[in-house]
Amino acid sequence: MRSSYLGLGMVVALGVAGCGPGTVTLPTPPMQAETAQLVATYQMPTGTVDTTNVQQALSDAEARLNQLQLNWLPNVISDALTGLGKRMDQTGLPTSPSTMPDTRRAQLTAVAEVNRICKGFAGSAGTPDAGTPNAPTPDGGTNGTIDLTGIVDTGKLNPEVWGTATACQTNVDASSSSQIAGAASALGVDTTLDVAIDGTLIVYLLGPFPTDLSNLQVLVTFTGTLGVEGHVASGSLDFEIVNDAVKFRIQEGGGDVIVTVGATLGIQGANGGFSCDITSTNCTRTN
Repeated sequence: MRSSYLGLGMVVALGVAGCGPGTVTLPTPPMQAETAQLVATYQMPTGTVDTTNVQQALSDAEARLNQLQLNWLPNVISDALTGLGKRMDQTGLPTSPSTMPDTRRAQLTAVAEVNRICKGFAGSAGTPDAGTPNAPTPDGGTNGTIDLTGIVDTGKLNPEVWGTATACQTNVDASSSSQIAGAASALGVDTTLDVAIDGTLIVYLLGPFPTDLSNLQVLVTFTGTLGVEGHVASGSLDFEIVNDAVKFRIQEGGGDVIVTVGATLGIQGANGGFSCDITSTNCTRTN
């Protein structure tokens, strides 16, 4: 998959734990407690599924699915994280929150910031072509940017990465994410799309930084505006992706029920789970 952006900068502040002048003061990730609670909710849903009317939960899940922009938003997130991960690796910083520090070596503490300039809509003057020498450079003022921050605390990567999308305009091949979107293919989108994103982004790494869309492992929360082909909507959303499996929340039975998107649609509540066929709307209890 061709990258959706050109990365034009990274700033890394480094310090060695306990070495005085080189010490780095780490920022506190935004919404840290809320993110931790969200991670727990995806692991253990709090809502209950009405076993006498599972179709209502299925209907609510399909409605929410259509709001999450899963046919293109994971592409944008994967691209930005891939850029940050590459630059952290080049700087000798850990690229997975599960990597344990080597206690035989001095432990780095670092703040890594990357600025990604969006490539612009299809046909715009600043649209780069990866295969063309001396291709035009996107205009950060016209096409917008995504800025991301990651931190390494005493040799260990913090799972939270956060940033801001500022009037980011880009073109995405929606069909390239079909293996992730699963049931979202019912939206019928199989062409390239002009999309826009403007708001705050928090990503909780559930695995290493991705190398491409297929190994994206994250929990994502976003608040702001999203635009597709000129149609713009504002609000907040969250979803989880782990190696092509997509999960998101719906409100049912006094709490959050987790929906898993795939060949079938899974619904998991505190009182059990169901597998539903989207075409026939038939649901079978799984646990």
